[in-house]
Amino acid sequence: MLLRRAALTGTLAAALLLPVVPATTAAAAPTTWYLDCSAASDGTGSQTSPWNNLATANAHVLQPGDKLLLKRGATCTGTLKPQGSGTAGSPITLAAYGTGTARPVVAGDPASTEKAAVHLSNVEQWEIRDLEITFADTNSTKRERNGLLVEVADLPDGVGTHYLVDDVSVHNVNGDATKWSNGIQFRVSGTTTPTNFDDVVVQNSTIRSVDREGLTNRTTWMCRPQYGTGDGCAGVSNWRASTRMVFRGNTVSDTGGDGIVLRAADHGLVEHNTAYDIAMRPMGSNAGIWTINSDDSVIQFNEVHHVRRLSDNGDGMAFDSDYGNNRAVFQYNHSHDNEGGFMLFCGACGSGSSSTGTVVRYNLSHHDEDRWLVASGESSADLYQNTVYLPSGSTADIVQDGYGTTKARFTNNVFVNLGSGGFDGINNNGNYNAADYSWAANTFYGNHPANEPADPEKKTTDPQFANAGGAAPADYRLAATSPARAVGAPIPTLGSRDWFGNPVPQVCRTDRGFSQDSAFDDTACTPVNLVRNSGFENSALNPWSSYGGVTVDTAVKHGGNRAVKVGPAQAAAEQIVQVKPNTTYTLAGWGRVSASGTQLSLGVKQYDTAGSSNRTLFTGTAFASGSATFTTGPGATTAKIYCYVGTGTGYGWCDDITVRAS
Repeated sequence: MLLRRAALTGTLAAALLLPVVPATTAAAAPTTWYLDCSAASDGTGSQTSPWNNLATANAHVLQPGDKLLLKRGATCTGTLKPQGSGTAGSPITLAAYGTGTARPVVAGDPASTEKAAVHLSNVEQWEIRDLEITFADTNSTKRERNGLLVEVADLPDGVGTHYLVDDVSVHNVNGDATKWSNGIQFRVSGTTTPTNFDDVVVQNSTIRSVDREGLTNRTTWMCRPQYGTGDGCAGVSNWRASTRMVFRGNTVSDTGGDGIVLRAADHGLVEHNTAYDIAMRPMGSNAGIWTINSDDSVIQFNEVHHVRRLSDNGDGMAFDSDYGNNRAVFQYNHSHDNEGGFMLFCGACGSGSSSTGTVVRYNLSHHDEDRWLVASGESSADLYQNTVYLPSGSTADIVQDGYGTTKARFTNNVFVNLGSGGFDGINNNGNYNAADYSWAANTFYGNHPANEPADPEKKTTDPQFANAGGAAPADYRLAATSPARAVGAPIPTLGSRDWFGNPVPQVCRTDRGFSQDSAFDDTACTPVNLVRNSGFENSALNPWSSYGGVTVDTAVKHGGNRAVKVGPAQAAAEQIVQVKPNTTYTLAGWGRVSASGTQLSLGVKQYDTAGSSNRTLFTGTAFASGSATFTTGPGATTAKIYCYVGTGTGYGWCDDITVRAS
């Protein structure tokens, strides 16, 4: 008994020497805080005793899951600059409470030095709904002002995450002419820790009567070689893109400058927005919706109209792929009545800058002014399946060739030009450089200027719009008897739908323009030949390029009226065709040489990263057929085919060349 008691006593003594572990404290439940700036006195923040001023709300540090609700119909004057961050799954919410439909108003104080009416600074995991944001005096001296500014700088982990702005109204923000003044802006500042946004959605909101820009983002971490040397980027490379940046379903109007701008973003998305009455005050060069210094931006399903052009170099177009861009896509958009036209390529607009891979497809442009496209730098653009209508009396050009060099392919577009414009040069000694552009299977109806492009499948007959000159997209669909139906050239990147959501053929020939109006059965169609001007029936080589001796020959040919003649060695005709990745194709054609000892190759190369090539050889003096197969690499979008005389003193001829999916 004594031994047992001693053992217990020892155990107890040992236990007393262990450190005390406090009981686990449960996280505080999220709290809803109330702000009513019409209340007579400042309360505790409860619904029955709300705060009545912004200073009290700004002093409180909100916790994950908390809500800060503002009284409907009440106006708070000054800057709302709340503190605290949410966490994943428990964001902080800023929204409205009370009855009725009137929004709570935050009216920035124009006399204050604050740069926004609502300013989220170095906080994250926020959702904002239902607010009205403005300034109390719109006649004050212009300076940097924003309606809603979300700003992060030098965050420890380098990422500000999850911001939702839904159904917010911003108006009457009297900012200056700099691009630091906006209706809504997401801004990355700082120079110490590389920082970006991730998961930003601005949707279903209205922005009107603001200067300078409507809805934008920007960053100090923007420098990379293709952005050039401007903005202090000479010798600096610090580009850090914001990710999952989405601007959706917003309406922007009456801006002094730009409408919507996407900057330094990776796979940003701008869709289903309406922008009109843009660049209404003299604030430099501006456009409706554009992207700059970004990778894989998608601009789609937007309507832009009545963008003003306030000077000779004042832009004024609906859309712009600006400098520093890679693979921007503009698709399914509706552009009309814009003073500066439909589209700008501005890859060479910055000192030392460049852009590449812009795709413009399935867009409708009607009654746009001055020009459809301003081409001021783009190294590899594709414009296809677009519909363009320029009415009688228009002086708008289809293409204005600007400064810098643009390389672009135009395929399956419909141009109805009832005005006097055509193809012109600006800021480039007045020259339109036709050699920079490749045209295939386009329709040109109406005015035919002397320098209208050569196009091996050109049509010049009326495409028969449903209601040419109308205001609705349906007015520009193709009538049942339209000659633009089922005559499109093959495009491997065609996509799966037209502007109206109808499926498009993947094997059969597509309709030209932004709508697919004819029926098709892909199972009954032979794969379309990817080679343009495959029989050399066009009097010009276009879109074939050449080196050495290359001519179009009418005396020696296999079929039709012409073949290509190459030689003596070394000489070649070449064409880049568009292909799909991981796909097997067969290259076939007819060839002959003028004398024994001469060797003619019909081949293909540059279709994978390994540098593979394949060819068929012709050494006979009579036409014979030959073929070669090749399989594209996982990232391939193009391949180069060639007709080449490499040895011998004679000539070679190629004709009726095809590339089809096997």
